[in-house]
Amino acid sequence: MNFKTTLALSAFTLVIASCESHNSGENISQTTLSTSSVVSKYDVNLHPVTKTVCDPFNGTSSTTVQQGIQATLYYLSSGDTPLHNVEAYYSSAHQSTQSLFFTDMNVPTRLFDAGFSTQSGGVLDDDSGNKLIEYFALKFQTNLQLGPNDPEGDYELALLSDDGTILKAQLDPSSSTLTTIINNDGDHPTQMGCATQTIHMTKSTSMPITVEYYQGPRYEIANVLIWRQATVAGKDASCGVNGNSTYFDPNNNSQPQAAYNGLLSRGWAPLTANNFMIPASEVYNPCVTGTNPVITNFAVEELSSFSWTTDILSTSQLMFTNVATGAVTLTTADNSMVLSHQVAITGLSPASTYSVQAVSVSADLGKTLSDPIMITTP
Repeated sequence: MNFKTTLALSAFTLVIASCESHNSGENISQTTLSTSSVVSKYDVNLHPVTKTVCDPFNGTSSTTVQQGIQATLYYLSSGDTPLHNVEAYYSSAHQSTQSLFFTDMNVPTRLFDAGFSTQSGGVLDDDSGNKLIEYFALKFQTNLQLGPNDPEGDYELALLSDDGTILKAQLDPSSSTLTTIINNDGDHPTQMGCATQTIHMTKSTSMPITVEYYQGPRYEIANVLIWRQATVAGKDASCGVNGNSTYFDPNNNSQPQAAYNGLLSRGWAPLTANNFMIPASEVYNPCVTGTNPVITNFAVEELSSFSWTTDILSTSQLMFTNVATGAVTLTTADNSMVLSHQVAITGLSPASTYSVQAVSVSADLGKTLSDPIMITTP
């Protein structure tokens, strides 16, 4: 996670005297009263904290705004018929509105029961309110490149996954066509799926790839992208070999086993954060480690106006959670950077109680959510 909750104010309940809008739905908007000529380099509305999941498998944060992997989540709800290949998830499952960002693709076989923690402090649930730990798919998108210590040449790729994975690569820079070079699809314990052909990498190569992955029944999960220099692909003795504890021990902190150590001895290695750059369409990685503003003096001024201060220049937003319905609304920032924040709100539902938090994002994308204030509209 790259935000912190600032212990600035104890929660209390306040009744707002009036509200400009009495819509039955959540249609909350803000007017920023404290503006500045200093504007954030990044549009913080592109990746709101309420719809962003950072390194959900407890990886490390990215070090630059261009580094990383973006992923889209698809999932089944309770009662849905289980699916057994990744394309079925993309065509039939529910697509989440959340955007997931990863630093790398190195999840050795482990137990997965904690779920996905969101940037705003919650956990992703399915449509029935159940914590999402099985029957979901991820579509990873990134650009593959050599790290500073990786030599130029031909490489073969492989995926150690539980359950199915498919890797597609844009082998021809002049064409947008993606070619399947690894097909490790289907229900199985951690299995090594090997590429059918090598890829050529130079220091200037930036190769778009897509990794399609799904997790079937709980509880083990694995997805490790590995490579080595090679003149031919798919000839390693472990290609197609699988087993819950063959490569890693999920019951012992993913301890590497003899089969995985054998891969390392034969020149295989997991790709690192230096090998992944986010797609250009994402503009920036919101999960980069930044300087978190310190929020103080968060308060309701009068009517529906909120104010707070930060120790460094940062943006101004408010996050409202309707206590009765659980609906979460994040207002739209104007991206101006200030120390003294004042925001007026319209569109709150009548006779409703909200938990309200201030949200500020610094110039280098550090994020802070305040402690909540409880308010009730007339």
